Amino acid sequence: MDTAVLDACVLFRSGARDFLLWVAEAGAFSPIWSDAIHEEWIRSRRNEFGDPMSRLNWARNEMEKAFPGANAAPDPDALSTVALPDASDTHVVATAIAGRATFIVTYNRRHFPARILAPLGLRTETPDEFCSRLFDRAQAEVIEGASLHRASLKKPAYDRSAYLAHLKGLDFSRTADLLRPHQEAL
Repeated sequence: MDTAVLDACVLFRSGARDFLLWVAEAGAFSPIWSDAIHEEWIRSRRNEFGDPMSRLNWARNEMEKAFPGANAAPDPDALSTVALPDASDTHVVATAIAGRATFIVTYNRRHFPARILAPLGLRTETPDEFCSRLFDRAQAEVIEGASLHRASLKKPAYDRSAYLAHLKGLDFSRTADLLRPHQEAL
C-alpha cells in the first residue's frame, strides 16, 4: 500500500482533503502529515477564509482520530540535509522521510524538484494524478472511497452524475473520468 504525505496546500482545500481521506479510509493508501503541516494549512485557512479555530481544530482532531498513526514527527537532522528551492517546504520532505512515504501529494510540484526527491525514494503527484494512479492498483478501494465521500456530502447532496461533476470541480478530472464507468457503485 502506498504511503503519501498530504501537503498543506492539499489539506487547505477541504473538498480535496475530504475526498483523499475517504479514499484512504477505504484502504487505497496510508496518509501522512505532521504538526507543522497541520499548522500551515490551518493558518492558511484562517487567513484566507476566516474559518473559526474551533472548526479547524475539529477537522484536525477528526483526521487524527481517523488515522491515528498518520502524524509523523520529522527528524530535525533531515531538515538540514535537504535543500529545496523554498526552504520552508523542507519540513514536508522530512515528514515523508519520517513517515516512510514514497509520495508527496501536492499542488506545488515545482517546490519539490525530482532531482532532489528521487535519491530519497520520493516523488510528487497532484491529488488527481495520485488518485488516477491509485485507481490502477486499488480500483475497488478508490470506488469505495468515492462512494463514502459522496454519502458524506449532505449540503448539498449529489446524485451520482452530479457527484462526478463535483469531483471535476475539485480538480479530480481524470479520477472522475475513471469513476464514470463505475457510477452505479457510487
